[in-house]
Amino acid sequence: MNREKIEKTLFILPTCLFLLAISIFPFIYSVYLSAFQAKLTKMHRKFFIGWENYQILLFEDDVFLTAIQNTFTIAFSSITIEIILGFIMAKIFFEIRHLKISNAIRTISILPIMLTPLCVGLVFLYILNPTLGIFSYIVETFFGLEPIAYLGQPIPAKISIICINSWQWTPFMMILLLAGLMTVPSEQYEAAKIDGANWYHVMTKIEIPSILSFMLLGIVLRLIECIRLFDIIYVTTRGGPGIATEVMAYFTYRTEFRSFQIGTGSASAVIILIISIIVTTIAVTLLRRVERNADFS
Repeated sequence: MNREKIEKTLFILPTCLFLLAISIFPFIYSVYLSAFQAKLTKMHRKFFIGWENYQILLFEDDVFLTAIQNTFTIAFSSITIEIILGFIMAKIFFEIRHLKISNAIRTISILPIMLTPLCVGLVFLYILNPTLGIFSYIVETFFGLEPIAYLGQPIPAKISIICINSWQWTPFMMILLLAGLMTVPSEQYEAAKIDGANWYHVMTKIEIPSILSFMLLGIVLRLIECIRLFDIIYVTTRGGPGIATEVMAYFTYRTEFRSFQIGTGSASAVIILIISIIVTTIAVTLLRRVERNADFS
């Protein structure tokens, strides 16, 4: 038994050391650096300032506060769109599940989530180009509207980021909700049909309660992803125009690797982690409560 325990420990040890090296140590070092005023190019001259970086970011830095607001605005809007469109797509695939072509269509529909956000950002950067982009051509040709700089004006830029983010991740929400619809017993649909229930009653009384736990799981995962949104912003708007699309992850990158303020950037990264933990904890608590209520019912 002792030999078996030693062998198991030796097999697990390399993985644990690897995770320690790439996650725990950088986190601890970031927390350490967040207590200093330090420049990336002059790390030997850093000096301890305690909680001052956090106080500046949370109470004095308007750019960081705007980045927090933008992050949650984009997250809330994107997830709302993804849930609505994802449910519609899931319902369509659920209704045509008996057709042979449904598997092929479903495979094609999930292609966006297989692309890296960097590639998605580059594609939409050209699509939304006011001069050469196909979107501007469609708007001008079919609707007679004059093209605008979709990524160069505050409100259109924010709407564009939300649309790009939603386009890529709606198939992910669709897969989760479709899995939830597949778990609904066929007897419930038959009983609703006998009782003369219309589509609205079936959706609100049968389908949505049955897929609520799947929906909350998708919201938790997407919230984590949106809080660390970076790639699309970096490729398309760089946080602009001005700070209209500045998000927390891009603020951290810009502070550390453009302004070289490693202490402030580390404090920003720690705040992002704390916000992620709080949001995730609340969402997981709600998820467990819903699952518990479903078990009781």
